[in-house]
Amino acid sequence: MKTFNIAGIELKNRYVLAPLAGFTDYSLRRLASEYGAGLTYTEMESCESLLYNSKETIEDLKNTHLDKKYCPTTKLALQIFGGKAENILKSIPVVEKYADYDFLDFNVGCPVPKVIRQSAGSYWLNREDELLELLKNMVRISSKPVIVKIRIGFEKIMDVKHLVKEIEKCGVNAIAIHGRTRAEGFSGPVHYDIIKECVHAVSIPIIANGSIDENNFLDVFNMTDCQAVMIGQRAIGYPKVFQDMIDREEGKEITKTTLFNQINDLKKHLDYIFSIKPEIVASRIMRGISTNYLKNFNNMKEYKRRLVLSNSKADYLQILDELIKNIN
Repeated sequence: MKTFNIAGIELKNRYVLAPLAGFTDYSLRRLASEYGAGLTYTEMESCESLLYNSKETIEDLKNTHLDKKYCPTTKLALQIFGGKAENILKSIPVVEKYADYDFLDFNVGCPVPKVIRQSAGSYWLNREDELLELLKNMVRISSKPVIVKIRIGFEKIMDVKHLVKEIEKCGVNAIAIHGRTRAEGFSGPVHYDIIKECVHAVSIPIIANGSIDENNFLDVFNMTDCQAVMIGQRAIGYPKVFQDMIDREEGKEITKTTLFNQINDLKKHLDYIFSIKPEIVASRIMRGISTNYLKNFNNMKEYKRRLVLSNSKADYLQILDELIKNIN
């Protein structure tokens, strides 16, 4: 099993769970870790919320201690975002007070309009000089190695090769690159050739991101020469993707996923998320996740309909227990 390291910290493999707002809380991170992910990311945490001592955001930070307790061999990157440099820098001591993590990640890639309106996320690609000054200060202030996640441009592909060189000069220890522009969003071809140019432009690790799964990850390694690959959407409802990639790298045959196994993983997901969030909050979040566990199986329409109407853990479990009875 090949490994890689960031700032001298060795990661057990080259498979990374992407930061996904609304998805990569402790519950999904733990499942990804149990299936072998070498590095996981938190959801992006708002620097503004941190400065206002948002109870929910502080709880997110505190939950990182559970990662360290239950997933000790998987490293954790805590991702923050914001549009005002002063507030971003002020938020770092708050993060360090409440959270336990290995790397501090800054989001320069999110394309979502409400984030862009804050001049945050991928909007920083329009503010290169300010971004570089901010990163220098983040590196100076943070007690943890700083890493960055970027896209390859805002409206169009920029000179990313130049940008990653400048980011490296700031003292950043790794860069995850989503091979699409902000305008391209999450669809269309991924510009893996641009990622390859970046890999060969710097000496720090580059993590490739964008439409990567258990079927194409080896091709992505070959196309980009990257040090690691980052899995996002595929892991939602299928955390086993990490075990699949590990098996494929080791020359083993990928074990076919059964509906029964998917239901068991969904039950674990429910256990983990209901252990950290109020019932109504966890129920609402799982409505948008639970149906992904039933993808590509026949006759699931009615079960999916009921899952998205669930208001409690008991509701979810009743539906899943009925489904198990019907497949036995």
